[in-house]
Amino acid sequence: MQRKFMGRKALAVGVVFGLSGLLAACSSGTTSSETSAAPAATEAAASAAPAATEAAASEAPAAAGTCINDVFGAGGPEAGQGVTIPAGMLLAVTGQGSFFGDVMSKGALLAADQIREAGGMDYQITIGDHQSGDVPTAITETKRLISQDGIEVLQTSYGAPSEAIIPIFQEAGVLTFNGGGSSPAQLNQDLLYMNRMVYAEDPAPGALAWIHQTYPDATKLALIGTMENGVGTFKETAPAAWKALTGGEIVAAEQHDVGATDFKALAAKIKAANPDAIMTFSFGDDLGYQVKALREAGITVPIMMDEFTSQAAKIGGSAYDGVNFGVDFYSTANPNPWNQCFVAAYQAKYGEDPEYYGSNYYEQVFIVWELVKRVIAAGGDPNDAAQLQEALLADPTFKSVYGGDASTVGMVALDKVDHSISKPMGVFEVQGGVPTLITEIHKIKNGDDPMTALGPVQ
Repeated sequence: MQRKFMGRKALAVGVVFGLSGLLAACSSGTTSSETSAAPAATEAAASAAPAATEAAASEAPAAAGTCINDVFGAGGPEAGQGVTIPAGMLLAVTGQGSFFGDVMSKGALLAADQIREAGGMDYQITIGDHQSGDVPTAITETKRLISQDGIEVLQTSYGAPSEAIIPIFQEAGVLTFNGGGSSPAQLNQDLLYMNRMVYAEDPAPGALAWIHQTYPDATKLALIGTMENGVGTFKETAPAAWKALTGGEIVAAEQHDVGATDFKALAAKIKAANPDAIMTFSFGDDLGYQVKALREAGITVPIMMDEFTSQAAKIGGSAYDGVNFGVDFYSTANPNPWNQCFVAAYQAKYGEDPEYYGSNYYEQVFIVWELVKRVIAAGGDPNDAAQLQEALLADPTFKSVYGGDASTVGMVALDKVDHSISKPMGVFEVQGGVPTLITEIHKIKNGDDPMTALGPVQ
């Protein structure tokens, strides 16, 4: 594919990941003369590389492609065998969000392994590090991935970095997916697609409606968030929905830096506001420390989160018992045949269960594979991102590890206009570190009665 030159090349050291499944969280191309933050990331990544190599060597190989062929059909030239897709990932490899970079890369690398072994495309992944949300670094890394590594597809993460790189990948013609920090500003953007519900914005009305239904006397709501994700929901959507549901008010609206671990002062402010319920749009490990601080401050009211990770639950410990979250949550127990194939392969390769973010980035690679097959069937060039996007817009439905049942693979649909996705959502309760679905919720239009967000899509 012919692409425009992206300015002078960033000086970088890139680690290209083959399809043998090296752990991405510990080795990444991150140096650049264009950002002062990059040298530290480079040093951290370089020092971690030997450990990554050792860990990768000890991992079991990815599961064979048999169950993938059962779901997606036979391999061979029509399935993209012999086609190499140069792809990039822009992740939090270093910094406080490195957990996300770890699980996201694991999902994508496993997908690449399975597809190759099933007789499909050779999806070659190069990973860039935005250092847990640093925008200048994200810009530099994206330029490197495009100009030096020649990527045709990009899997990005976080909100602010992904918003900042939109003009860059659009000018270069790179098909891009975000399965982590989706945000309203990323909607309606050429070449950019969300394969998770918009963070906070989509589940908030249903989650608040559940609070109102379950605790009908609650009228005072406290909000907690950051300036990274869910900002519009924090400032507008949640207050409006709460007013419509209860006639009540927001008694506290506290924001904190991403990566915070000390929430004692914030908890004191929330306690002083005396809310009937709390909704938090924080994410990552922050939530574990935050919930623990709230409970240790003697705050016993319901807490509704917008995310669940096993790592944050471990940090929160017993304080997590009884908390809720509303999101398009992924479950390893889903009997969907493809999901069970994914879970078994992930466990065999990494020795642990997959989780929400890993599943989204795993699915993205399979979306690309489906697009490659469609372009080949049409006699086109699968290395042309514009043709891949045309194939997506012609039919935006794809198989999914979400939904389905024991005999049926789930299906999801991308919106042709705003490029969002439709996935099952729910309100969950955590007990003993394990989430349990309480009720389904679904996305509604702005201005709709929030109570209509309760239950599955009709």
